[in-house]
Amino acid sequence: MTENAANYQATQEPIFNHSSTRWSFIRRVLIIIGLIALIMVVGAALWQGTEVILLVFAGLLLAIFLRSIGGFLSKYLPLSQTWALAIVLLAIIGLVILGGWLLALSVQKQFTELSDQLPAAIAQARERVADYPFGQTVVDQIPQLQQAPGNQSSNVFGRVTGFFSTALGIVANILIVLITAIYFAFNPKLYETGVLKLVPRKHEKRASEILETMGITLQKFLLGISCSMIINGTLTFLGLWFLGIPFAIPLGIIAGLLSFIPNIGPIAASVPAILIALAQSPTTAFYVLLLYLAVQNLDGFLLTPLIQQRAVSIPPVLVIAAQLLLGVLFGFLGLLLAVPITAVVFVAVKMIYVEDILGRKIGVKGEKQLAENQSPA
Repeated sequence: MTENAANYQATQEPIFNHSSTRWSFIRRVLIIIGLIALIMVVGAALWQGTEVILLVFAGLLLAIFLRSIGGFLSKYLPLSQTWALAIVLLAIIGLVILGGWLLALSVQKQFTELSDQLPAAIAQARERVADYPFGQTVVDQIPQLQQAPGNQSSNVFGRVTGFFSTALGIVANILIVLITAIYFAFNPKLYETGVLKLVPRKHEKRASEILETMGITLQKFLLGISCSMIINGTLTFLGLWFLGIPFAIPLGIIAGLLSFIPNIGPIAASVPAILIALAQSPTTAFYVLLLYLAVQNLDGFLLTPLIQQRAVSIPPVLVIAAQLLLGVLFGFLGLLLAVPITAVVFVAVKMIYVEDILGRKIGVKGEKQLAENQSPA
């Protein structure tokens, strides 16, 4: 009897082990499926919230800009960083209010007249282009030069509601950026510490170095692009004023603001000015085109290299590719933030992948060391 029981137990053990192995395999498969589902859900949530992430990144850029000016003040004045930052905020608010009060009527009037006369300028441009050989074919291929439908009264309510919804969305986005910037600017250590807590302890020092490098890169980029925007806007305004183009002030402001978007921004800024000049004469439009080309070349070949010579150097093709990709995926906001996002990613790839994983030194010291190692003894 005992022998039969032992034989029965021996025959049953493989069945139990086989069942245990099968259950362990099923459990691993379920865990993998759960992780994949979790990654997909998180990815979908991030994709749906991409606009919020971009707005938070814009707030971070503004916070870095404010802290840069505050740091400059605290360096030369007996003020703490917090008080210097508060003074910067109050000064910016005061300048905006003062500038708005001094220029509101004239600038608003010019902007209103510009928006009212652009359709007429487009119509005149359409007529002038159509007079040339193959001009009508060009007009038919460009939707912006085609005539609008005659009866638009039925769509007035839709236009009004669309305008107010768009304006409300813009105001909400600006508030998100401002509030985020204030929180980031006054207490950056809180968020930096939170990011470092996600990193293993042995890599905290390196992660802190990477974050610091990213911050310095964005700081230099913002200071450089701010100088470039001011110079571009001023030169464009002076050139248009000299040529006798109406609406020189708003067109100069548009040129300065769109200079924040390299390559694409200046091209977009030149379109309304050329249309306004084309309404006067093709020769005037040609002179305006030359003006924008001259300002853009001056900025691209002289100002930007001098201003941002110590900032991160991103290959131009990479910048254009990032602008096109983010512009297609996320619209104007992605296009606006394409360059600073590319700068952050560029620094991360350089420091994490190239330096830490591949073990290659980047920078002047690294290049000198590499040249010494490659030089014959």
